[in-house]
Amino acid sequence: MANYRSQWKEVTKPYTTESVGGDMNFYIQNEKVSGGLLVINDRSGGDLQVSSIQLSLAYHKNVGKNNFHIGVQPGITMKSMGNSQTFPNQFDWGSGQFNPSLPNSESNLGYRLHYFDLNVGLGYDRKLTDHLELFTAVAMYHTNSPKETFLSTSNTLKPREVLSLGVTWYMKPKITLQPSLCMMGTDKASEFLFGARAFYSLGADYSIAKAVFMGVYGRQGFSNLTDAVFAVIGANYKNYYGGVSYDFNISQLHTVSSYRGAIELSFIYTGISTHLMKTQIPCDRY
Repeated sequence: MANYRSQWKEVTKPYTTESVGGDMNFYIQNEKVSGGLLVINDRSGGDLQVSSIQLSLAYHKNVGKNNFHIGVQPGITMKSMGNSQTFPNQFDWGSGQFNPSLPNSESNLGYRLHYFDLNVGLGYDRKLTDHLELFTAVAMYHTNSPKETFLSTSNTLKPREVLSLGVTWYMKPKITLQPSLCMMGTDKASEFLFGARAFYSLGADYSIAKAVFMGVYGRQGFSNLTDAVFAVIGANYKNYYGGVSYDFNISQLHTVSSYRGAIELSFIYTGISTHLMKTQIPCDRY
């Protein structure tokens, strides 16, 4: 998979995020496990850069119609900050502007840091009827509360809890609806995403493996502070997935952003499973 996002180009230096990764299933004693690698690079406002390398390991178990999943994701995060930052002591009262050449009086300031990070998650999905499937997941990021500061303080990164829930509804041949929601929170910050995608199958049945889709979602905080609505379009074709989404900013910042937010591009390739599902024993006929 590969993903690219660019935000706030109309307001300031764009916030950009790129990620690439992969995941593969393995079968050990007929038990399904998976492992993967994810690399993320994020640049905020042109000066703060965050790079992360994360490994993943998951175990999957089918019990009747119930599918259970458990996973862990250890990784290393590296952060760096450009030296173009200014501080309160660098405010020049004569010119009324910040002057980087003045001393910042920050003797313990460091411009680079790194830390070990650990994420965990649980997932569940089930086919409720011939036309309805349920999926849900809970996760906790930064479970080890890593120390994160450029100063000589004891600031730690608070855990972030995430809850995802959705259904896949095969409404009629060729048309599938997939409503979903995602809630997350950390310390005093929160986010709530909700919406749905509609698929139109290009095959002869309900399959969304070969389909075009479009969707609309909303994003806001738990305090009802609406941030944005975003639309997504894309297609699945055989083993390939491609999607484009765009955020329309409707918060109070819209007076500066002119309702423009972010554009995001996604690409996924899914390989054909090599797991032998049936065993055939050759037998000569006499």
